[in-house]
Amino acid sequence: MDFNAGVFTEKSSILIDGGDRFGVSAIHWDLQEELLWVGNQGGHVTSYYGSSLHKYTSFQVHASQEIRHMVSLDAGLLVVTPNTLRCQQRRGVPLFSYSSNNFEDLQCVLQLGQTKVLLGGHQPLLVEFDLITAKETTKFDVGEKGCAILRHHPRFICSGDASGSVSLRDPRTLREEHRFVAHTESLSDFDVHNNLVVTCGFSSRLGGVVPDRFLKIYDVRMLRALSPVPVVGEPFLLRFLPAFSSQLAVISAMGQLQIVDAAAPAASALQLFQVNNEGAMCMALEVSSSCQCLAVGDAGGYVHTFASNASALFNSFSRPTEFADPVESLPVSINMDDITTPFTSIPFPLKHSEPLLSDWPEQFTRRKFRKVPPIDHAILANMRMVGTIGYAPSPAGHRPNQVSYSTEKRTQRGQKHSGSDSTHSKEDTECYQVWKRYRHIEMRYTKGGLDENELARYNSTPLCGLDNTLPYSYANSLLQVLYFIPDLRRILLEHCCNREFCLACELSFLFHMLDVGRNQDPNGPPVTVQPSNFLRAFRTLPEASAMGLLVAENHPEIKIKSTLPRLAQSWARFILQQLSSETLPQNKIAKESAAITVSGLVESNREGTDYSVKRERDPSPSEDGLSPVSPISKLFGVEQEQTSRCTKCGSESSKTSLVLLSSLTLQDLEGVQSFENVLEKSFDVTNITPAWCDICQKYQITQQRRRCLALPPVLALSCGNDTYKGFRFWSDQLQYLLDPEVVDGCDSTESQSQLGQGKPCKYGLECTRPNCKFGHGGQPMKHSASFTGISSNHLVPSELRCKVQPEGGLVCMKPNENPDEFLSYSLVAAVCWIDESKLETKHQGKWHLVSTIQIPPDYLSPISPKEEHESSNWFVFNDFAVNPITSDEAISFFPDWKLPCLLFYSDVANGFNLKDPPSNPITADVFKEDKSLAQKSEGLQRISFLPLATDEMPGKGDLVAMDAEFVTLNQEEAELRSDGKSTTVRPSQMSVARVTVIRGQGNMEGLPFIDDYIATQDQVVDYLTKFSGIQPGDLDIASSSKHLTTLKSTYMKLRFLVDNGVTFVGHGLKNDFRVINLLVPSSQVIDTVHLFHLPHQRMISLRFLAWHFLGLKIQSITHDSVEDARTALRLYRRYQELKAKGDDLFNESLQELYSVGRRLQWMVPGLDEE
Repeated sequence: MDFNAGVFTEKSSILIDGGDRFGVSAIHWDLQEELLWVGNQGGHVTSYYGSSLHKYTSFQVHASQEIRHMVSLDAGLLVVTPNTLRCQQRRGVPLFSYSSNNFEDLQCVLQLGQTKVLLGGHQPLLVEFDLITAKETTKFDVGEKGCAILRHHPRFICSGDASGSVSLRDPRTLREEHRFVAHTESLSDFDVHNNLVVTCGFSSRLGGVVPDRFLKIYDVRMLRALSPVPVVGEPFLLRFLPAFSSQLAVISAMGQLQIVDAAAPAASALQLFQVNNEGAMCMALEVSSSCQCLAVGDAGGYVHTFASNASALFNSFSRPTEFADPVESLPVSINMDDITTPFTSIPFPLKHSEPLLSDWPEQFTRRKFRKVPPIDHAILANMRMVGTIGYAPSPAGHRPNQVSYSTEKRTQRGQKHSGSDSTHSKEDTECYQVWKRYRHIEMRYTKGGLDENELARYNSTPLCGLDNTLPYSYANSLLQVLYFIPDLRRILLEHCCNREFCLACELSFLFHMLDVGRNQDPNGPPVTVQPSNFLRAFRTLPEASAMGLLVAENHPEIKIKSTLPRLAQSWARFILQQLSSETLPQNKIAKESAAITVSGLVESNREGTDYSVKRERDPSPSEDGLSPVSPISKLFGVEQEQTSRCTKCGSESSKTSLVLLSSLTLQDLEGVQSFENVLEKSFDVTNITPAWCDICQKYQITQQRRRCLALPPVLALSCGNDTYKGFRFWSDQLQYLLDPEVVDGCDSTESQSQLGQGKPCKYGLECTRPNCKFGHGGQPMKHSASFTGISSNHLVPSELRCKVQPEGGLVCMKPNENPDEFLSYSLVAAVCWIDESKLETKHQGKWHLVSTIQIPPDYLSPISPKEEHESSNWFVFNDFAVNPITSDEAISFFPDWKLPCLLFYSDVANGFNLKDPPSNPITADVFKEDKSLAQKSEGLQRISFLPLATDEMPGKGDLVAMDAEFVTLNQEEAELRSDGKSTTVRPSQMSVARVTVIRGQGNMEGLPFIDDYIATQDQVVDYLTKFSGIQPGDLDIASSSKHLTTLKSTYMKLRFLVDNGVTFVGHGLKNDFRVINLLVPSSQVIDTVHLFHLPHQRMISLRFLAWHFLGLKIQSITHDSVEDARTALRLYRRYQELKAKGDDLFNESLQELYSVGRRLQWMVPGLDEE
């Protein structure tokens, strides 16, 4: 809102209810809904809805006392009168009314939190009031002058009294920290915003009391007064405009409204309004939270509203307001066979002499609170008293600052268990086990990132793991699943578009890195890929934030047990829908007459508020040729028809849609259930719900049925365990299948004997040795064939045979039916939820996700027939840890620690074929679309690089030199150990800022053809100018004078070079490619840091190598990527010259290099001394 252009305009003047007798005494803009609350001097409150100010509710709060102050809460409205505190729903229904001897003359109320408020007035006591119990909790003495106005500040609670003083009080103790006299006689009003306190009031002058013509301003941070601000009229009320840092609205008693800037009053233009109050005194002034509306109440009973535009909003994000239901006409008749019409719709005469069934006795409606359990005797025995406070160590098994309640329940087996979500009680923790390959792993970091030797302990396979140090790494498990679906992998590898943040493109780049890592040297160290660019694009999408998917690891919700399953299932819906929309063919145009929609983002059993006219089954998206359907929808989409029938008029409507992720329906399932039975009920669901009927033109009871019409090649299932009922269903069903000796392992003679064999491992749960045969704190020594914990009966089948009925719905094959009539599906992947919360105290609260995947044979290198017979091609992916498992283990789940979240079944007849490689969508055209994003770069006379011509595109084996510069987004997190050494908890997060690639051969050798500055939307905490040469503003589109591009544009240029087999020369390229998030085969990298290096010696900087071998002094003031790339190329030429003279001479040169370096302490003479 620009005040100089639009200013405020008067919207309306309304005479409130009772305004002909009483004036307006209080105004409040609702903070939750689009409502304006107005109270008068007769104790009446009226509310108005929306910018049109239609009357919403009107009710009497007190018979005679005026309304002093109002505050809106989530539950309703809090109203203050001189002796009463009243809470009412927005609809007008009273919640409670409280009065006390401590309420002598209330004036104001301040909300301290969700459940507490602070009450003050012309009385010596400030009262803290609990809204839940409706009782006073604490009283504070503030003196005889009282507290007439209360305002909130992040550091203080600001209070003003009638004598003209303002006090800054401690929020916890309400003790006065600072006090300043604003006006000598009395305080009229004051407001607080940021660090400014602005007051208006009255002072004594020439023997009388007159209004101050100046606004007094105080800096709360510096605790000193600033220069007063003059205003046109005599200020009586004032309010800050919250959308602006220092602007406020000031009004006089006669209605002169002025907008002033407290920070720069002389520079701001005069903005003055006259309220149409017809001489009545202005009594109230309030500004809405959106700063788009302003209201003034006068003594004549009118409320005047001002707005900055015609469609002004009261709040930026208001929730919907509840309105009264329309009065329905009485039913004319009810059919005898009508089972849906409730009997409560028939009115009966009310006899006041007889009590109603809903009139419960008072003792049953009174709110009760759970009693605090007695203190444990172990705590009392070790307690040390200091005054009136006792200190005691927390006993074993007790969580700090938590009180456990004994809420015992009984399972269907009659066994007691606690009210927690776990199947076993705490007494069973000694038998609790989580297999080592499923546990959460925290890696140790070096200066170069993850230690390759450490990674080799967790991954001895040719498959790549994913780094879990990045935010939102809970998505790693599903990313691995998507990669090993061959058809999806092919679709994404052939996708490329021009959108900057395209998840399909970023996933294609990630899959390409996984391909490169999978085809690396099998004898080399395992490859761990960072999905940093994909997650960067993911967090920029507003849909991800709206669905609550951007949850950090330290977020409080992540400690709730059901959060991870909910995140996994919501993320699966989101990514499939996002990929479906991004891979949509661009040359197809959607017809308005097309009846099919690709929804799939959320599958709900309560759909049905929008239907089309009844028709026969629509043609599938692949048949009609009209609707643009993406290949992702064809691969994952389950075609479903939802039919809705109104129970009143009998009209039917239907809608066909594609559901990308189908949810298992677990409601109303009791006893032992097979997976096939659950699947059949989930694909043919019938429920009754209110919905809009086009024929009746109102909401009616509607019968809805959702049934399956066609199955896709890949069937993705959500297990529905994101709620407590879902957890209990899976736990109970798995409990039925497990052997009692395995469930109650403490009573098993065989398990006890094995638990007692051998010695305990000295590393305990921290043991990282593969195939360790020692005990690990309650875990079996080794999962041998005699005790594996795997049951031969599996709840989740490895194969499904099912078919779609002609009338719709899914049917699974029975034992006596012909298998040729059914489709055959095989389980190919599962995302599992792992619970480590009961292993030890240090592991409590740890939940994470892993995936078990059956790898298609073409993903693995050829193996011998004997190895193929012994291998099941099943692997468990636990972030960067990858381990082979058996097929039985892959479909084995346990109620204590391993539950399925997502299941993926693939049609056996689909026939995956990876022999024909996918076409590469990245061509040489990426160099032709090179345009700077910077607004200032168009006026530059020269650029720092010469683009490649068509005839000089580098091919396989051609040399290019490269260097990159970076900035820091997040600093490194480290912890100090007891021995004084620091350990890196999380490395610093870097972002590429500049990429330079120069020609490595030909007539223009050394001339750059890529010199891109990468624009970033992330907040940069350190530009590292000394080491990167990047100045603040170089990466800003509005102010940069560099050749600024997107990360995706530069990434595609580098990908083209990698795919063409170009060889990169540089210094420290491993770190450069890691931050760029590009995996380059080691055969295409020549790193000078390794060329000039002796084994078991330190790495040498480019600066020292350039001085020693080339006689150059580089990086004197700052780094320049063009200079560094040219220097690395010249060093490689020098390396070739030395090698051509023989290995002996080259080794002597290296020995001399290290000898000179040690003598000079690796400093360049004449440069480092400066």
